[in-house]
Amino acid sequence: MSIWFSETEFRQSGVLSLGVHMDVDREAAIADQRMTLNVAFMSEIKEDFDFRETLNNVYYRINDEPLISARDAAKELAALRDQLETYFAMEEFYGYFQQSAITNPRVSHQADVLRNDHESLFLQLSELVDLAEQIVYRECSKQITIRDLAIQLDSFCQALADHEQDEMELMMRLHNEEFGVGD
Repeated sequence: MSIWFSETEFRQSGVLSLGVHMDVDREAAIADQRMTLNVAFMSEIKEDFDFRETLNNVYYRINDEPLISARDAAKELAALRDQLETYFAMEEFYGYFQQSAITNPRVSHQADVLRNDHESLFLQLSELVDLAEQIVYRECSKQITIRDLAIQLDSFCQALADHEQDEMELMMRLHNEEFGVGD
């Protein structure tokens, strides 16, 4: 992938302080690419996508144990997992993008971490779906109930909420850096 920028941008990037000169291949100088956020697209995805509504519905149905069967819980969790996959795919495709690590290394590192969280959150929800299906097909101990599923769902929801909060804080930080903070 070629990345081109002006001589002024090259000088302002801080690469010269690393001993890299203009006659060096620019791709080599900025080969260490990192993630950052596209604040406009990311906020639009978070506002318009109905994942949160589905999550809330599934959460309250599973926590209302007498009203939901294990089969229904498994179906609803599987549907939620599909929506989470789409939600994260949209974030990763439109909300995150490659940026030179030199530009803002702290933001780049945090964006990398947040983007990588998607996989672990998806796997955590997938484990919930598997547990619900094990309850349905009696492949687990009879002592494991929908209530146990609700407790694990609560743990997933907390991890997801923490992740979303961290994304929002990074978005606000980038927004404030781009437009400045009013007095």
